[in-house]
Amino acid sequence: MKLSKRMQLGLLALVCLVVVISGCTSNNNSNNSANSSSNMSNSTNSSSNVSNSSDVNIVVKYSGNWAADISGNFPYRGTSGTGDQAINIGSVSGPVTVSARKTEGGSGTLTVSIEKGGKNLSTSSTSSPYGAATAYYTV
Repeated sequence: MKLSKRMQLGLLALVCLVVVISGCTSNNNSNNSANSSSNMSNSTNSSSNVSNSSDVNIVVKYSGNWAADISGNFPYRGTSGTGDQAINIGSVSGPVTVSARKTEGGSGTLTVSIEKGGKNLSTSSTSSPYGAATAYYTV
């Protein structure tokens, strides 16, 4: 199926609009265990019980309301919350992607991390109102 120039330009404009609306984000992938959020899973409210060292945890740090989409080689998970939370997604392998977004337009920084065994594997953050941050890592 061949798209006309007008349709191609429309799709390009739509993609640009989505990027602008998502806000400014920063991404920091790191295998450094000295990262300051590596102890976050022990100090936050957790939406699941105790995790072991082979479990992967998604950590969301934000004082306001947020929603997150978690996907990979496991069933999709959608979650939401208020304040800092750690979500245990169990012992998974392969790619893990988490996209978290502010749902109330606050001005604080929302940070999302993928952690395993107390080590921060990937972190992303945004300070934009209604901004989103996406972290990705292959476990």
